[in-house]
Amino acid sequence: MPVPQLSDGAQVSLTKHPLLFKAFSWMAENPYSEQYNPEGIINAGVAANATIKHLLINKLNSIAGTFIDSDLDYNSPNGESDLRSEIASVFNRHFYPVDPVSPDHIVVTNGCTSGIEMLAFAMCNPGDHILIPSPCYGALENDMNLRPRAVATPVKLPLEESMSVSQISYFERAIADIERSGGRAKVLFLMSPHNPLGVSYPRDVMRRFFEFARRHDLFVIVDEIYALSVFDRSEIVAPFESVLSWHDLDSYIDPASVVVLHGLSKDFGLNGFRMGWVLSPWNKDLLQVLGCYSGFGYRPAYTDRIITKFLSDHTFVDSMLDISQRRLADNYAHTVEFFDAHNIRYIPCTAGHFIWCRLPNSACAKALLSMDLISLADVPDTKWAVDNELVVWEKIVKQDHIYMPSGRAFCSNEPGWFRFTFAIDKDQLKVVLKRLADVC
Repeated sequence: MPVPQLSDGAQVSLTKHPLLFKAFSWMAENPYSEQYNPEGIINAGVAANATIKHLLINKLNSIAGTFIDSDLDYNSPNGESDLRSEIASVFNRHFYPVDPVSPDHIVVTNGCTSGIEMLAFAMCNPGDHILIPSPCYGALENDMNLRPRAVATPVKLPLEESMSVSQISYFERAIADIERSGGRAKVLFLMSPHNPLGVSYPRDVMRRFFEFARRHDLFVIVDEIYALSVFDRSEIVAPFESVLSWHDLDSYIDPASVVVLHGLSKDFGLNGFRMGWVLSPWNKDLLQVLGCYSGFGYRPAYTDRIITKFLSDHTFVDSMLDISQRRLADNYAHTVEFFDAHNIRYIPCTAGHFIWCRLPNSACAKALLSMDLISLADVPDTKWAVDNELVVWEKIVKQDHIYMPSGRAFCSNEPGWFRFTFAIDKDQLKVVLKRLADVC
């Protein structure tokens, strides 16, 4: 009996599986546990802030209480008014907006993944391109393409130009190539602080991005999901400045073209609660469209209520953020001290949960030699290459029991780069760094 064919989009989806998530099943089969499985795989790859886990557990247990009648009812899919008021308060206390953020400027989603997908639906027709500086967060292609059918288009940049105004020329060339092939770019997607580089864009670079977007009639999505995880505010680094704080934004772009993303997962360490939010004080039509879409991304009424209570304790939240930043700084310092001692190249970072690092060629050679893929005579000349990176990465996960995603998952230009998450339990960090020493 014949079975009806799935849609064209569904057929494409069958082939999509982000490399970023490929090792999750391996970790599930052999998870690290200090007590029960000390040789298991340590997760130093997922951007989750475990440094404040116990603070969060204690706080959530203190406010969870029992279920109430309203927890059984439908809630507002784009966020109850009280919840959006508390989210607005976070912006007003920490992002220094030119004008106070209002609850009416916010649409709550079940995670930023859903927010990005909704924005792709709202801004793009199928086949339209979304430009993204590379290296970039590896799951964006699925977020933008699986259902909206927008084309996530990484613009490959030399690492040394990733925070420079010179990178605009690469975007101009990308636009020209898209138009020559009959396509159209509709959106510029920026992460500041950056994932995976862990630094904030300098103001002049952002200004040039806005001017570029205005010239080419592009929307700009600014993902500020790591805004409150800035742990280095020294004068020698570019400070994080939310686009909401720009007094002269309209000098460079129509603010109605700009939208901001934020959420619970990173700064608040609450990945499992699946709550993000899209903010635009400038484009009511976009917010209305997102409000229509939000019915496809309900969160439980109980979740909204608990998070409202959580965010309403401003003293706790602000103290927790301060503690988080200090612990991130401590773990980062411990990590780079190790990297310096073991000839591991890295991009110094100031924010987020991870560090972009390149393992030495010796790590590649040692892995290939252990798998009998090269001979001892080949070792001195062995270097990272496109055709050996994933083989070595799989060996590091399965045999050395370290999960950190390879640069291939982030559209890296150069093989041998990895994103290493240091925002893990300090004892686990020490163990995983010892394992990494053996790898190198």
